[in-house]
Amino acid sequence: MIPGLHCSPDGSVGLSGALLELFESIDARFRSLAAGLHAEPMGFGPTLPVASLRAADYFSSFPHQVMAPVSPGRSSEELQAFRDANGKDGEGPLQLGPLAPVESVLAPAACYALYPTLSGANLETPRTFTLLCTCFRREKEFLPLRRQSCFRMREIVHVGDAGSARLFREAAEAAALAVAAELRLPLAVTPATDLFFDAARSPRYLHQKLFPAKHEFVFDDGLAIGSVNVHRTFFADLHSISYGGSAAQSACLAFGVERWLWAVLRVHGTDSRSWPT
Repeated sequence: MIPGLHCSPDGSVGLSGALLELFESIDARFRSLAAGLHAEPMGFGPTLPVASLRAADYFSSFPHQVMAPVSPGRSSEELQAFRDANGKDGEGPLQLGPLAPVESVLAPAACYALYPTLSGANLETPRTFTLLCTCFRREKEFLPLRRQSCFRMREIVHVGDAGSARLFREAAEAAALAVAAELRLPLAVTPATDLFFDAARSPRYLHQKLFPAKHEFVFDDGLAIGSVNVHRTFFADLHSISYGGSAAQSACLAFGVERWLWAVLRVHGTDSRSWPT
């Protein structure tokens, strides 16, 4: 048992006391890192329009991770059937029956809400943003702090050209490793192959393996606790974002904050007196 960790069977956790303070201390390091990269703070809610993720082909590439807020049908008959099935004497899972149209999905990553705010923009100088969002992904199992259906993600997103995106990736990776060293966390940087592309569907998957676009920060127990990604013009093409008259290029640095918390606990133990603050 970890003092201050409150687990819910729905795949989420709550934090209190010193553990919550440690979580906030870790994210404060990420905010400081973001400030060093001249990132503008932004904030968004936990939902995204269906059309936004459909345009990114997310539903084809990651159908196993999709989660959505749903509501019973709106007619009086459908609402009465919902009442009858789910009164106080009901048991087991909620019986939904016919559903109202699902127009929003729960955000699977922090950055998806950012790009539409730049839709149609022609940037004259590179811009960098940071945001902390509650994100959702359907998981096969619930492992507190490591694998949750609901978690917090801190991202730092850069939009510019190929040169500025490359420089951002290099600086972001070095800064993330510096934070890990400060916390005395053993991390390895390894290429990843998931990104946005499905091996069975897209030739871009092979291109990504030949020219890796995503590197993960892997803790010594094999858990990926963050990543740095180069999107090339993927999001700029979706949202008509230009830089100097050509399609912009973007990159991001992402941290799973609960996973960093887990790594700190694995290295430093559950006694708060031994935690780096």
